[in-house]
Amino acid sequence: MQRVLSHPPRRRHASAAARTAPPFTHPTRNPITNLRPQALEKLRLGYHDVAAVDPGLIYANAQGFRSDSRYGTHAAYDDIIQAASGLVWLNHQVSGQPHYVPTVLADKICGMQIAQSVLAALHHREHGGTGQHIEVPMADTMLAFNLVEHLGAAALETDGAFGSPRSLSPRRRALRTADGWMCILPQSDRNWRDFTAFVGRPELAADPRFATGPDRARNADAFYPLLAGLTGHHTSSQWQEFCDHAGIAAAPVLDLASAATTAYAREGGLLREADHPTEGRYRVIGLPVRYSAYPEPELRPCPAIGQHTEEVLREAGFDPSLLHPTG
Repeated sequence: MQRVLSHPPRRRHASAAARTAPPFTHPTRNPITNLRPQALEKLRLGYHDVAAVDPGLIYANAQGFRSDSRYGTHAAYDDIIQAASGLVWLNHQVSGQPHYVPTVLADKICGMQIAQSVLAALHHREHGGTGQHIEVPMADTMLAFNLVEHLGAAALETDGAFGSPRSLSPRRRALRTADGWMCILPQSDRNWRDFTAFVGRPELAADPRFATGPDRARNADAFYPLLAGLTGHHTSSQWQEFCDHAGIAAAPVLDLASAATTAYAREGGLLREADHPTEGRYRVIGLPVRYSAYPEPELRPCPAIGQHTEEVLREAGFDPSLLHPTG
């Protein structure tokens, strides 16, 4: 498609066809694009262009920044959005280094926001509403995501500090056991009493700094080192057995390969093997959601580059010869 739209004569033909083609006009098919709105307007493929043909369509734009903002024309990638939304700053507060999160977090979260937004618009239309234009700016989405817990004192005070003290404590980390690392969270007051009794320090349950959940959160910088000093005398399996019995949330720290191949992951089909038509046996990520009234979808390999291009063009009303111009 990029080859079609980058060539002026082909672009004119494509624009005219796209504004009346089934992908836009069929009631169950609605465009989702991550092209910047300005580029779409140049191609006459903006919302108002295609909505003039079909006012009932759902048209979703996902770009870095709001189209009507001072940054509306700026390019954006996951790292840019992590920086613009405060996420890199949050990492700096904890580690002293402006690290990016080691996963494309903004891309994935914004993808889920797009899906939710389109589903909401489809529901609105299905129940007597109209079609509409949806804009999902990545910067806004990630800033809202980060502020859920990190609005902090700024929620009630204009000069209040942003940030969750517990989440931003540099001492909030996994705990060393006698033979490994674990995450152990004695969250409730009962959990804390059971934990202190298990390690032979019951007097800590009455320490005014840690007696209640709010006390422990307020004194996180003291609480986390205390925990770290209490877990090294038992093995990870001993801790897991105790925590399971006491109802305390706990899990071992796993590397990614181990996490993907545990009995839990295997039983849930989270990483499956399949046959690829050209690459042979390969692994594919399974669906993590379970529906009681919906069959599990078939997992198919991604198509090869250009495999369905002509088929899609014909279905959309394009002339596939546009891909092979003579001049």
